[in-house]
Amino acid sequence: MDVISYLKSASNDELQKIQDFLLEEIKSRRSAPQRIRRVTTYSDGASRGNPGHAGIGILIYDEKDQKIVQDFNYIGQCTNNEAEYRALLLALDRAFEITQGHVECVMDSELLVRQLNGQYAIKSEKLIKFYQEVKERVKNFSSVSFRHVLRSEPHLQLADQLANKGIDEAMPKAG
Repeated sequence: MDVISYLKSASNDELQKIQDFLLEEIKSRRSAPQRIRRVTTYSDGASRGNPGHAGIGILIYDEKDQKIVQDFNYIGQCTNNEAEYRALLLALDRAFEITQGHVECVMDSELLVRQLNGQYAIKSEKLIKFYQEVKERVKNFSSVSFRHVLRSEPHLQLADQLANKGIDEAMPKAG
C-alpha cells in the first residue's frame, strides 16, 4: 500500500497521530542548533610597558562574517608576546564552544604566526609553554590555520581596542 492510499483509509485517530508526529519532527528540527563548521578568530594582546599591565581581546566570526563572540580580559603583568599567546588561547577556547571544525586564527603578531607555522624557533621558556598549550588545543578541531595580517585590518583593530579595554577597566584594581 502506498502512502496516499494509507492516508485515505486511515482513521481520524491515526491521522491525528501522524500529524502530531510530523509537527513534533518539524519543531525539533527548527530548534536543533545549527552547527557552525568554520570560524575565524581575531586575537590581540596588549602590554603597557612590555612587561607591564596586559590585556587580551578576541573576536570570532562565522562563515558569513557575522560576529558571534567578542571577549576581553585583563591578564596581569606580562610581555606583549605572552599576551598575544594568551589571547590566542582564549580565542581557541571560545571557538571550541562553537565548533570542532575548521578554525582560522588571524593575528597581527608575525612572530606568533611564524612560530606556530614552524618557521621560527622559540627561545623563551614561557613562550614554549604557551606554544605547547596552543598545539594541545589545536587537537580539538578538524583543522586550524594561523594567518598574519597587518594591524590595520579592521577586525584586528577592534580586537586591539578590546585588549586595551581589558587593561583600562582593571587599572584601578591593578594599581
